[in-house]
Amino acid sequence: MFVLDARTIKEIDERAQNEYAIPGLILMENAGLAATQVALQLIRRRRNKQVIVFSGPGNNGGDGFVLARHLANKKLKVKVFLLGKKNKLRGDARTNFVILSKIGVEAIELNLMDWLQVKTQIKRAGLVVDAIFGIGLNKDISGIFKDVIKQINLRAEKVLALDIPSGLCATTGRIFKACVRADTTVTFGTAKKGFFKRYAKKYTGRIVVADIGLPWTLIEQYRK
Repeated sequence: MFVLDARTIKEIDERAQNEYAIPGLILMENAGLAATQVALQLIRRRRNKQVIVFSGPGNNGGDGFVLARHLANKKLKVKVFLLGKKNKLRGDARTNFVILSKIGVEAIELNLMDWLQVKTQIKRAGLVVDAIFGIGLNKDISGIFKDVIKQINLRAEKVLALDIPSGLCATTGRIFKACVRADTTVTFGTAKKGFFKRYAKKYTGRIVVADIGLPWTLIEQYRK
């Protein structure tokens, strides 16, 4: 298994786009589609097939939008909660938010007024998807983000994390005050160094490494 730190993974992602002419939108689509396949495996044998997706304001949230779209296209019941403002979304994440809304799946802006509904929805869901924070997180989690993570850990029956459990440092394995406890983590491109640090396993659960189309000739340049 190929294992890299956050800085190196970001560099590979940027080089794939700038030097290999692979649009970020394609990488996000590939990531979301790969995550969809894992999600379908997780809920295949569950009686309750409702999926709840918690999307953050960045590209990890964009991966969640792609997954939600593909699950909706499979005629599964999907609800998306956005931890942030729709008008603050940028780039590829915003593009996938717009596509999602065009097919009739609304991403609901989450606020404190929704708490009773959210708690109930988490408990009733067959699968909860964590698409809140990716490998770019570098500070302690607080506010509504921390509250949502707490509720996921308390109430969700089955949790799938996209790329990395929100709150886990991809390089050091440090916990940023709160962290999603996933049953499965589908990680994109390569495994993250932080996954194999002390205590990280109880947050990552089973790790699935998904190919999202990063050139292997590029990744090989970072093999030590």
